[in-house]
Amino acid sequence: MTHIYFLELGLIILLVKFLSLITEKFHIPKVLGALLAGVILGPAVLNIVHTSSFLNVLSRIAVIFIMFLAGMETRLKSFISGTKKFAVIAFAGAIVPLVFGFLFSTLHTNNFTENIIFGLVLTSSSVSITIESLIELKKMKSNVGLAILGAGVFDDLLGVLFLTMIMHSSNLTINTLILVLAKIFLFALVAVGIGFAVYTIFTLLKKLLKTDDTPIYAIAYALLMAYIAEAFGISGIIGSYIAGLVLGATDNAKHIKKQVDSISNLFFEPIFFASIGLNLQSLAFSFHSWIFIFGFAAVAIASKIIGNGLGARICGYKKKDALRIGIGMSARGEVALIMLEAAVEFALIKAEAFSIMLIAILIVDFIAPILLNMSFEKPKKEDNELKTSEVV
Repeated sequence: MTHIYFLELGLIILLVKFLSLITEKFHIPKVLGALLAGVILGPAVLNIVHTSSFLNVLSRIAVIFIMFLAGMETRLKSFISGTKKFAVIAFAGAIVPLVFGFLFSTLHTNNFTENIIFGLVLTSSSVSITIESLIELKKMKSNVGLAILGAGVFDDLLGVLFLTMIMHSSNLTINTLILVLAKIFLFALVAVGIGFAVYTIFTLLKKLLKTDDTPIYAIAYALLMAYIAEAFGISGIIGSYIAGLVLGATDNAKHIKKQVDSISNLFFEPIFFASIGLNLQSLAFSFHSWIFIFGFAAVAIASKIIGNGLGARICGYKKKDALRIGIGMSARGEVALIMLEAAVEFALIKAEAFSIMLIAILIVDFIAPILLNMSFEKPKKEDNELKTSEVV
């Protein structure tokens, strides 16, 4: 029955494109069309397309491409110089949602373990979703864009620690946490070493590498870095992001980015964003549950705005930029979904709690890009002043 995958891929790509055209016409982030396509085609509405190991693999490759391209958009020197700020923003943006999520969930259940999971799921951000909005807004290389991407890396590292806590909840020890931290440190050393080697190869051997072939080597490098990261127990997206950082500093960066971006945008990205919507199994919830879901979604967004925003303010960012960083970090995605799946696998939460958190994540992912767009819109007064100054 492998031929069914052809039908599913065709339907996903067509519907994502159709809805993206509609959202673009109404000046709504295109990523919302892709998310909605997944919900419509999935079990919650038409029940035509379902999650599968095949689609999951393609989705994971898509995230590798997205984060690799994000790395290429980031200036390596700026990233290195801002690591302390990014760490502070990420840490504040994890602690506040953890507390808020835990406290708010007590309105729905008194199960302490489930309360902890509700909090932990809110700690991780999905920079992959925010990147699409930043690209549309042409803000990827801005201070806000760099802060979101940089904090996103540290956010994923914290996600690894929290995921470890979930998976070893029955026998969690200090030794387990130390081992995780040691793996992160070792990966950093390996990534730096490989990065220097690859940068040297792409710079010194430019004459030997045909210009048209460099994107092939770049994709291979991104995938290998993702594999190495996973081998160390770290999310593969961190490895691909580092690969993008390294190659973004080479002379062939523009050519590589153009070729990889076309592949990612045409095929992989629609599948990734639609696959998030496919995870929604049903919309049949009680009135009380729906009230809690929307409340939990509001808490998810507000806690990131407060947490990441506070961290940004501590690091010297202006109020408007701190607000934008908080909104940009509020989307949830792959790491949160992995946490949910792990919690179900280890019987830490019930099926109802899983569904509630999943739909809340989807609601947040619909709202966050809209809020980010709004945060960058100039007030009408400001636009009128600019026009008047141009006339004068």
